[in-house]
Amino acid sequence: MKAFELLRPTNVEAAAGVLGDGALLKAGGVDVLDRLKERVDEPDRVVSLVDLGADHTSVARDGDAIRIGAGATLATMAASDLLPASLREAAEQAASRQIRNLATLGGNLCQHTRCGYYRLKSFPCLKRGDDTCPVLADGAVQETAGIFGNRPCACAHPSSLAPALGTAEAVLHVVGADGSREIAFADLWAQPVKGRASDTVLAPTDVISHVVLAPRDAAAGWRVAHEEIRQKAAFDWPLVSCAVALRAAQGKVAQASVWLGAVAPTPVRSTAAEAALTGKPLDEAVAAKAGEAAVGEATPLDGTRYKVQLVKVAVRRALEKAWGRA
Repeated sequence: MKAFELLRPTNVEAAAGVLGDGALLKAGGVDVLDRLKERVDEPDRVVSLVDLGADHTSVARDGDAIRIGAGATLATMAASDLLPASLREAAEQAASRQIRNLATLGGNLCQHTRCGYYRLKSFPCLKRGDDTCPVLADGAVQETAGIFGNRPCACAHPSSLAPALGTAEAVLHVVGADGSREIAFADLWAQPVKGRASDTVLAPTDVISHVVLAPRDAAAGWRVAHEEIRQKAAFDWPLVSCAVALRAAQGKVAQASVWLGAVAPTPVRSTAAEAALTGKPLDEAVAAKAGEAAVGEATPLDGTRYKVQLVKVAVRRALEKAWGRA
């Protein structure tokens, strides 16, 4: 690990003010410390958000919506009755108890890909500025790669929280060099390009202050759920994840939101699955058709063909779980 200067600002504006010029932002550090140790990142300064205060780490009501500080840990989110069940489930299932007590909302969203080729500098990587993605080469390890949008980079976005935040129509409040602004969750993501490690549109001087969720009131007919499939039960990233939000009316799906995780370089909204659900009574056959629709445009690699079936299963399980909730 290269030596660096550690800065600990006490508010978001101050943090944004000392970013740029090669500085690296650190929240819980779960992702950042790995990159520092492997020298994937070698910053001169690391800006820690540990001293930003209670507003940055709390979950609270904001009118009819819910406000989550970007520094709220996954453990805090998993224990909050204010959050939708899908987001609590996603937070509770992520990694291990130790990681959940440290990892934050902002860090989980903005973490870099867990692709082994990106994480080891002995391999070439498009995100690190090389000409091609080694995952696409014959004989490459592909099992954790994406099955959608996997050109020119085949990585899979690792955020456990992202699909649930997508179905909650999250809005991110960001402070940067030019002041504050709001970014809708669907507009946060950027497709991979050569030399850019981040999968978001955030600038190097941007800091996420907090996230606001749209109300999803069960009394209004909304039902939500999260489902993920991993290689092992703990301390792992999902191979496939799915979050759904359904609004029921007269025994049918009046409105649906379906988001997938770990299947593309960014989280994926499945409008095809949503179309397969809308206006239908949710039963086992409809849930299965929605799963089929979700993978209609998949482009799996030889090593990721199994993920097509996993997506179908995750979508079906999430839908049946959501529909079964009052």
